[in-house]
Amino acid sequence: MLKSDYVEAALLFDLYGELLTERQQKVWQLYWSEDWSLAEISEVQATSRAAVHDALERSQHALHEYEHKLGLLESWRARRRALEALRDTLQQMPMNPTWRARVWAAFDQVAKEEGLSDV
Repeated sequence: MLKSDYVEAALLFDLYGELLTERQQKVWQLYWSEDWSLAEISEVQATSRAAVHDALERSQHALHEYEHKLGLLESWRARRRALEALRDTLQQMPMNPTWRARVWAAFDQVAKEEGLSDV
């Protein structure tokens, strides 16, 4: 599994995880967040590996369907790209120190409110 797959799964779960059933949430967290194997999860869930696999597949499908219908992740990514472009533009603009401090404070506030303070 690629690192980008884990990141994608984590972002989708952060946005839509509460819409999954409790069982789907638990199985998803054990597999993706805690890195448990299907066998380990099936043992604690008192079910078969195939049932765990099916639950994970249904969860992933549901998360992708929510994203397809609601588009929250793509919207977040678009805001991130826009903030990155704005940051790059601001870094190139000559400004006096007073304005620079004000502009960057405003930029940091917007980034923080958007949950993108790492931009």
